[in-house]
Amino acid sequence: ASDSLGRMWAVVFGSLLALTPFLLRRELGRVAMLAACAYLAISPTVLVASRRVDGTVIAAAGAMLLLGGAVRWVGSRRSRWLTLAAVGLALALTSGESAYGLLLPLGLATLFFARLLGDGRVHDWMGDAEILRPDQRHFLLVFAGSFVALSTGLGWNLAGLGATGNHLAGWLGKFRQSATLSPSPLLLMSLYEPLGLVFGVGAVLLGIVGRREEPLTIGLWAAVAALLLAVMPGRIPTDLIWLVVPISLLAGIGVEAVAGGRWGRRGWLWLAYGALVIVLWGHGYLMLAHYAAVGEPADLALAIIAVVVQAPLGISFGVLLGMKRVGRVAAVGAGLVLLGATLGAGWGVAYRRGVDPREPLVLSPTALNVRDLVGTIEDLSWQETGIPTTLSFTYEAAPNSVVAWYLRDFGEAERVDRLESIRGDELGSVLVSRGRDEAILGSAEGSYAGQDFALSRRWAPGALDCRFWQAGSNVAVRWFLFREGIPLPEADEWVTLWRAVGDSHSK
Repeated sequence: ASDSLGRMWAVVFGSLLALTPFLLRRELGRVAMLAACAYLAISPTVLVASRRVDGTVIAAAGAMLLLGGAVRWVGSRRSRWLTLAAVGLALALTSGESAYGLLLPLGLATLFFARLLGDGRVHDWMGDAEILRPDQRHFLLVFAGSFVALSTGLGWNLAGLGATGNHLAGWLGKFRQSATLSPSPLLLMSLYEPLGLVFGVGAVLLGIVGRREEPLTIGLWAAVAALLLAVMPGRIPTDLIWLVVPISLLAGIGVEAVAGGRWGRRGWLWLAYGALVIVLWGHGYLMLAHYAAVGEPADLALAIIAVVVQAPLGISFGVLLGMKRVGRVAAVGAGLVLLGATLGAGWGVAYRRGVDPREPLVLSPTALNVRDLVGTIEDLSWQETGIPTTLSFTYEAAPNSVVAWYLRDFGEAERVDRLESIRGDELGSVLVSRGRDEAILGSAEGSYAGQDFALSRRWAPGALDCRFWQAGSNVAVRWFLFREGIPLPEADEWVTLWRAVGDSHSK
């Protein structure tokens, strides 16, 4: 058992999630399938969920296996696909609360199109429940066996079977008001998933115009998931994956619509227009970045002009080349810019600022000062014992706290719930206490020198204190682009490392 082993499963299933659209290649199309896989591989939300020790990304992979297996079984009636769907459902339901945020919107969207829209492909798939009856027993047996095996760890932890029942209660509990306010789903999508948001909405619009059921069904799935997130006060930022999974499929459909078809003649005009679009977007970004750094209103005006001028430019080229093709070229240029923004957001939140509370997608990050605490204790252990983890000391912490986890490798350390329970003459030369108060050490002989360490910092959106409509307010723009411009918030949890300096504790 180790930290690496505990985190390995989220990483493995996060990688598996990026491959699951392959099961839908016949329905989505090969280009759309490849684009959806690529988007799930770079999605900042999926990256963060794949680095968390919980079941969010595992539940997402299970939901996609259920969807892919069910769709493939309906098309082929082969029992192996029904087996995959049953295993996917069991995996999702045993992984955590997120399963219900994924499966409920998917079920409602499918039921709506199957029952209310009359004839159509979705209606043919799910409208006739009779097709499931011959294989119903097989599905239920595989699901039951997989559910028991996964929830109990192949029988090693029988109590896990009952614990999975708490997932539904935990998910329903998200509808209660929470002490910690989570950013809105629209803000998170704008910050971290701009590529999926734009191409997903475009795919839904194309589905409405072309009366395609696949993008409409997936779009309704995404809409129900967004509605659930909006009305849940107790949601956490990584719950955004409920929306990201269907958005990735829609983005794939949007990419296929842009990439497919013939471009026609006058290739040099297409290249010229595409280059102008990219240059304008790049210039607008540079001006916006300069405005964020300097605060000059003229930079903001130039950035707005770079966006607005694309409308008459597109109309002019549309007269020469056709509005439909011009729209596709504009989508390619904008897509490249949004791809860069998405890659930058994912790199920042997953690798550069993984514990920065100014990243809204990060939930209650452990401050870097905790590692400083461990490093300082290791230095003391080197000085006194010659080995980095054999220092004898007492620390005050709950059994399942962050401090207890980070100090787990110190075999000679003693954990206590409260240092007041130890007599003053029994206190050692090295102590770790909660908070920043030294009153608990007042009864000890000698004196102690202490250094405090922050355990966590939480940022509230109100800390921006910025009115977006004021030209001189560049703080919000700087935070939106770089997550900078505002100071780190005050720590809400502390510990203090004490070392005796009096004669009675000296060696």
